[in-house]
Amino acid sequence: MRTSTLICLIPTIILLSAYPIGATSQAAAANTAQAGAGESMLRLDGAHQAVSCLGSQDVVPPVVYAPDNTTASLTYQDQQFKLGCAVSGFQEYFAPSRWAAVKINGDGGVDVTGAPNSILVEGANRASVIATPGSAASYRIAIPAEGYVSFDWGYIGGSNLLNRQFWVGINGERVESMAEGHTAGTFFSSLLAPGDELSFNIVSGEKGFEVQLSGFEFLSNAIGVIERHWEAATETGQQTGFTQLVSIRKPDFTQVVFPGNLDGVEYPLLEYGASIEPVWTGYPFIDEDGSVATTHDQYALSDDGCSFGVKWEDEILYDNDGCIVFRHWTVSDYCGGNVQSETQVIRMRGGCPESGTPLPYGQQGQPNGIHQSPATEGYPVSGEEFQAELAASPAPEALSPADTAAVPAR
Repeated sequence: MRTSTLICLIPTIILLSAYPIGATSQAAAANTAQAGAGESMLRLDGAHQAVSCLGSQDVVPPVVYAPDNTTASLTYQDQQFKLGCAVSGFQEYFAPSRWAAVKINGDGGVDVTGAPNSILVEGANRASVIATPGSAASYRIAIPAEGYVSFDWGYIGGSNLLNRQFWVGINGERVESMAEGHTAGTFFSSLLAPGDELSFNIVSGEKGFEVQLSGFEFLSNAIGVIERHWEAATETGQQTGFTQLVSIRKPDFTQVVFPGNLDGVEYPLLEYGASIEPVWTGYPFIDEDGSVATTHDQYALSDDGCSFGVKWEDEILYDNDGCIVFRHWTVSDYCGGNVQSETQVIRMRGGCPESGTPLPYGQQGQPNGIHQSPATEGYPVSGEEFQAELAASPAPEALSPADTAAVPAR
């Protein structure tokens, strides 16, 4: 969906604004600034950003620079792609159709007109770069988030390498090259930043050849990226654009905090008739600053989402006219393969709740008298999507905005 706004560029005035990444139906506002002395061209100056998948956060728009006394409109369009362990090979953001194909001229320059599209896909995780006789081409894409690129490559075309070249480039520099005695290998990049350019470059002589690529992976803590295409235009007909990459990162697994015990020591016992549902007794949650005293940065893991899975199992025992519930929590990191487990103790006076019988909450306002954090709305990357991609188990329901953060904490 496209949004727009008119921006009147007035000397000495700077309009500052930011807006949610998902709010493409809202009017876009942007930072505006007077163009430099003698500057007559419209331009945008922006930066790539990273946001958490847990909460809605503001993304800073690009600054618009234009000549004095002009009016400019600023619009954007979004595309979202999955990244991380849910995607491998030439899919989603790295689909072959998204690589820019350019011709390499004899002087080393490039020509974007008439470039051959010679990336042949042979399945989700395998592709070939084909050089037709006498051709020279480069296939390029911007890195979507901080991370690493890894793949295997191999030359196909006989033993003669005369006038045949293949190399991998990062920001225009050769980092892996085909040479005599080196016609296959495994490439693993250094740490790449959003906006860095990855390229496959191939040059052939009188005979064409092929380089096979397999095992392509982009290794990153980002689980998605939003590619935001900005366009600015003035009333005099000037136009310019900027592509902003907003990566969606998953939380640090070490930030998981389990709910505390309602055992009369850590937190008060429950009275008979109160609900023992986790919405009242606490879910595991992410605590970004490591302090349970601050709740603005706590996000309940009330369902699978952000590549984390949450499961629990209750063990219920009668105890001297009371009840003890041992709630065994398990939080799994789908991408990292890590698991954390902890047991929460919940005690109730007057006996155990009857199985299968809906119980009244027994309280109004704060569940069980325990503080709850405000609702948070995350980005649209759900546990369902990850489970479907990983085929690990039947897909759970998509993550809903959490009405509460898990509040009693250990």
